[in-house]
Amino acid sequence: MASSKFSMKVTDEANPDLISNLPPIATEKIMKRLPIKMAARMSVLSTKWNDNWLSLRHLAFDSTFWEEIRGSHPIQANHVAEKVSRIVSNVLLHLNGPLQKFYFYVPMYVNGECINLSQWLSFLSRTSVKKICLINYNSKHIPIPSHIFACKELEKLELWYFVLNPPPRHFRGFANLHSLKLLNIECKLDMFGSVIANCPRLKLLQLLNCIGLDSFKDLATSCQLQHLHFGGHDIYQFLATGGVAKSFPLTFSHLSKLCLTKLDLGRAGVYRFVFRMIQSCPYIKELDISFKSDKIALLPKVEYDDNFKLAHLLKVKVTDIKGSFAELKFIEYVLAISVVLEKFFFNCGNYCGAASKNLVLLDLLQLPRASPKAQLVYLKPYCFAKNGS
Repeated sequence: MASSKFSMKVTDEANPDLISNLPPIATEKIMKRLPIKMAARMSVLSTKWNDNWLSLRHLAFDSTFWEEIRGSHPIQANHVAEKVSRIVSNVLLHLNGPLQKFYFYVPMYVNGECINLSQWLSFLSRTSVKKICLINYNSKHIPIPSHIFACKELEKLELWYFVLNPPPRHFRGFANLHSLKLLNIECKLDMFGSVIANCPRLKLLQLLNCIGLDSFKDLATSCQLQHLHFGGHDIYQFLATGGVAKSFPLTFSHLSKLCLTKLDLGRAGVYRFVFRMIQSCPYIKELDISFKSDKIALLPKVEYDDNFKLAHLLKVKVTDIKGSFAELKFIEYVLAISVVLEKFFFNCGNYCGAASKNLVLLDLLQLPRASPKAQLVYLKPYCFAKNGS
């Protein structure tokens, strides 16, 4: 019997509990990478793992989380939403310490109004949360609760399919926000400019398919803005309200990358806007353009300064080229003013056949280039993301 006890003791000492004795930085990294449901299960391993669970700094309730809650048996969407709301509220209630990131996804089949978003944002505002990403894939836009403006420590904010109402009167801005991504957002009562003006450290701004944008002048006053990306309905809405006349001339003196997507150069207002926008960014190093124009798009008349040059532009990417005269004239202008350009990446539209692609390539090869180092590089589908990044 004594021999048996001795044997057990030796075995225990020879095989220590490696999982429980992992250093804190290791357990934190493991918990960060696990799905939220698996992270909760890991908390039962030991007191240390439970402490790590309660001190989790990154919460991600993504599509995988929803599918796990929903299971293989079809149940009512509202029932799933209520169950998810209870779980998220429970997790937030038991957390200790500040939170680095909160990611929440709303599936297409769920009504976003069933989610306790106001309560969660109220809680998050007291945790010094640094990053918030809210993805609403439901077709109905839902108002973002005003508690979002109380998250004063935010560094990154990303919102999809929400209605953004004016902030409270006591709102003094996001002093630390350096990345703002708004996709399919409806801005109310000309509040966009006032919010941007109160983000002094904003470096990256992405605006895609947003409605209700006002003048862009507030963007140029953001002395830290380095990456600007916008396209879709926001451009057309902006132009429809006389945005070009309101906002230009202006200068983005700190901007290093400009992205303009889904541009319809067949529209005279859009064509003029693109020229003026590029001339407002004299220090950019990267230019990213994608077209939406028809192949028969006509060329509007545009007045521009022949002496203007982009003396810092190194890389240009133009995608979804249809080969219209308006597109080619625009590309010709970019090549003519880019005196230090190194790479010009391009890609034809998905509906262009082999013959059309060859014609586009021939047209591009014949365009004069101000930079002797400029190389044309065709982006194949499989390397599109790699070369375009």
